[in-house]
Amino acid sequence: MAVKKDALIDAIRASYLANITKQNIQPKIDIALSGGCDSMVLMYALNQLKDELKLSIKAHYIHHGLSAYADEWLAFCEAACRKLNIPFDSMRVDTNTLPSLGIEGAARKLRYEALAQLSVGVIATAHHENDQAETLLLQLIRGAGLKGLAAMPEYDKEKNLWRPLLRVQRQVIEDFADIYEIVFIEDDSNEDTRFDRNFLRKNILPQLYERFPHAANTIARSAKLIASGLDLHQSIAESDSESYFSKDLARLNLMMMRDLNQERVINLIRWWLEKHRYKMPTLKVMQEAYKQIKDRRKDAQINIQIAPNVSIRAYKNELWLVENVTNAADFEIYWRGEDTITLPDASKLSFTKTIGDGISVDKLGTQTIRIQNRRGGERFKPAANQPTRTLKHLLQQSPLAPWEREMLPMLFLEDQLIAVPHFGVHCNFQAKKYEESYQISWLRDI
Repeated sequence: MAVKKDALIDAIRASYLANITKQNIQPKIDIALSGGCDSMVLMYALNQLKDELKLSIKAHYIHHGLSAYADEWLAFCEAACRKLNIPFDSMRVDTNTLPSLGIEGAARKLRYEALAQLSVGVIATAHHENDQAETLLLQLIRGAGLKGLAAMPEYDKEKNLWRPLLRVQRQVIEDFADIYEIVFIEDDSNEDTRFDRNFLRKNILPQLYERFPHAANTIARSAKLIASGLDLHQSIAESDSESYFSKDLARLNLMMMRDLNQERVINLIRWWLEKHRYKMPTLKVMQEAYKQIKDRRKDAQINIQIAPNVSIRAYKNELWLVENVTNAADFEIYWRGEDTITLPDASKLSFTKTIGDGISVDKLGTQTIRIQNRRGGERFKPAANQPTRTLKHLLQQSPLAPWEREMLPMLFLEDQLIAVPHFGVHCNFQAKKYEESYQISWLRDI
């Protein structure tokens, strides 16, 4: 028994040195505590290592309200922490706020969001080797790509998550609980095989482990190998991005990337979407994107819906990620001195007070600026030595993409168009060199 006890402590110590110490992270550990066997063992083990590793630990319980016993579990966790003199707090979440994700998905998303709010250090969860095997098998069943099949990393820098038990099997954790007589709760929902993970754990994996005793270890090893493959794909995409993207990652050069094969193009687009935090589309959508890119003739349209509110579109020789305007109705907004105004398409119009650049404060006087989208027929004169032009003519000569023109905000004083972002200020309203003025900027995420 002593060997197994030491094995768990050794595994946590090794994981800490390889991930937390190596990353030069402060030794502040926030434990995600449910009261179950795994998280209770993790808390007891970290408490044993506290002095050796100079850890500052705190435990957090997230109350999902899904069980009639949730209040009792909260009280149990609080009492367990009090006994060990470990700081404790909790937060309630409501899974009904995210019905589209299902109970499991909503609980998981809200739990991690709550932990992120409560934590001051790295969040430690009690996922173990068997959990890793289950995750990989579930992702295989769902037809996941490399990112899904890579399953859970031991340390996730982006999410600030540390999984110190990921190389430890469930049996070792249960043995540790027996040795130290650790009391824990049994979550009744873990017996409900309507949930996919429970079905796999109760009905499928016992037979698999009986036939292949080392399956959890070998499946987890495969997840790690897949993660290495994912890292390689990410490295290739990052290298490609230097050649094919604009510096702000907003646009992708179509002509240059046409020489890439399908796998490389899809990999690059996936990387692009991930950078902008969009949900990954299906392989079918990605293959259609590649086909349109490969077959595109000069100035031909590309419009690929990759998410409910996002499309990939082409303009000139570049690909753009475009957030679809759900409300393209005409709008009128009045500016009354705010620093920033949010427009119907979620873009923003900012007003920065400066000297000699933009709309003259003196010429503006006490009049109220009206902001609206294009209606057609507008005329504009940004330079005194040039004739008045139709806005349509100016737009045709501008680098603005067609979908940007649709929601281009214009500033009026009564019927006079006085300013248009990207085109400047009407010559009669421009500030002189030392005159107070408002600089106008149109801010868009993409």
